[in-house]
Amino acid sequence: MANKFFPVSIDLNNKNILVIGAGKIALRKVETLMSYNCNILVITKDILEEKFLELEKNNKIKILKNQEFEEKFLENFFLVIAATDNEVLNKNISQLCINKNILVNNITSKDDMNVRFASIYEKDDIQIAISANGNPKKAIEIKNKIKNIFEKWEKLGCCRLNK
Repeated sequence: MANKFFPVSIDLNNKNILVIGAGKIALRKVETLMSYNCNILVITKDILEEKFLELEKNNKIKILKNQEFEEKFLENFFLVIAATDNEVLNKNISQLCINKNILVNNITSKDDMNVRFASIYEKDDIQIAISANGNPKKAIEIKNKIKNIFEKWEKLGCCRLNK
């Protein structure tokens, strides 16, 4: 049976986040997390996206390069993102985290994790998170529809979000 996820907003301020992998999806996750004032460490064998090096140079993240994942790295992390292209490794990381009660997101599974990222629409003082049971393309499509609705309402003068 597939996991049933409860939608929740969570404070990541000053929390330690571990990202394992440095590819395109890992970069998207890191860029999302950077908006929430958390401490991000990336562990990777290979940096596949050059922007990681720019983020490290600008002190936005820390990177352990040429590094294989080891269980000892999980100590003192609030959230872990298993973002390698190795499905077996990601599953192993997820299971370790779940057993240690660490929040974990696995990019290669819809269920083998205890946290999903939502697609987020923010406008003024509202935030709407959209989840589509692990289907990010569908969540983004719905987010864009919501964005269009708000834009139409504002043009019509029907909805003023900031008072």
